[in-house]
Amino acid sequence: MATPLHSSPSAPEENRSDFLEEGPHAPTGERRVNRAGPDDARGRASRLAVAVRGLFGRDGRESGEEAAPAGDSGRVLYARIGEFLFDNALEPTPLHYELAHSYFDGSNRKLVDAVERALERGDMTAETVELIMAECRTDMTAERLSSLVDEAQAGLKTIAGVVRQSGADAMAYGEALETSAAVLEDTALEPHQSLAALLDLTRSMIEKTREAENELRLTGKRMSALRTNLAEARRVAQSDVLTGLANRRAFEDRLKRAVNQARETHRPLALAFCDIDHFKTINDTHGHEVGDRILRYVARQLAAASGNNCFVARHGGEEFVMLFENVTVEEAFDIVEACRADLASRRLIARKSGDPIGQVTFSAGVAGLTGEESGREMLRHADGALYRAKSEGRDRVLIAQR
Repeated sequence: MATPLHSSPSAPEENRSDFLEEGPHAPTGERRVNRAGPDDARGRASRLAVAVRGLFGRDGRESGEEAAPAGDSGRVLYARIGEFLFDNALEPTPLHYELAHSYFDGSNRKLVDAVERALERGDMTAETVELIMAECRTDMTAERLSSLVDEAQAGLKTIAGVVRQSGADAMAYGEALETSAAVLEDTALEPHQSLAALLDLTRSMIEKTREAENELRLTGKRMSALRTNLAEARRVAQSDVLTGLANRRAFEDRLKRAVNQARETHRPLALAFCDIDHFKTINDTHGHEVGDRILRYVARQLAAASGNNCFVARHGGEEFVMLFENVTVEEAFDIVEACRADLASRRLIARKSGDPIGQVTFSAGVAGLTGEESGREMLRHADGALYRAKSEGRDRVLIAQR
């Protein structure tokens, strides 16, 4: 789990809890610090862990204690969630409630473990919650996906079965009416008896119709929930867990569509291949937790600077790609260069340790779509320009040479 850091006032709003800065963007006045120290955080974590084990242990209670009455369980859970949010200075947002509820419920072991590690470090911040929820929401295993497909098939079979049965019932109803009419003509039944027979037959058909409608309504609700789950599965499959950006797979899909559209509309298309400089040194010096925070920070900087005509994705490791639609290669260069210069002007400090991280920079290569080349070829040209930027000293943006 990443160590939370602070940002300067000049950074985007979502970054302000990531870094403290020195240098051109340094805030004036005193440096912000946590109200609670490490000992306080550990004490809170210890007390909270005891409370959780006492209320939601394996058997639901400590030895010699009785479980809370069923009617009080919701009230107790509500109180625990509120205490959890208050003790960790978390705003009562839906995401924070979801994490706290899942933690006390204990059904997601991965989430519980992640929360407990964060509590032990005194690191239960809003940013940590985002990380934990992102990680724990991406467990879309092949087994789960297969289960969703099975649910879809079962729902379709149910609907088909209800439609077939409704058709058969309607046909049987029509035949029964014809038979009843013929019988009534051949018998000396009283009119009220004839009417009663027809009413019974009609009531039976109405009841069957209602049953079919209820079944279709319930199946429709299940299918709606299933569509939501499948949409989430697709989102997860195309998202990078750490940064929240699109992943390489999503980028490649978008690149193919963008190339085809650019050729059809005769509009420009450009992309940038970016790589954080000396990232291994950052990890080796400050640890992978700070490294993760740097990746998230740079991802946000790129996304914030790119605008609406740009699709930003994490390509892998410390590499990012930016796809600019209806933007010339020169315009894309200006955007990426401005982002590079802004990041290079910052001096970052880890919030918890106070250790200076210093300057974080990236290098980038920019290429535009030309001729009949494919998206992969354009990406290769941008990668070549990135390689030149690295070899010429890093912390620079170069346009691909053609």
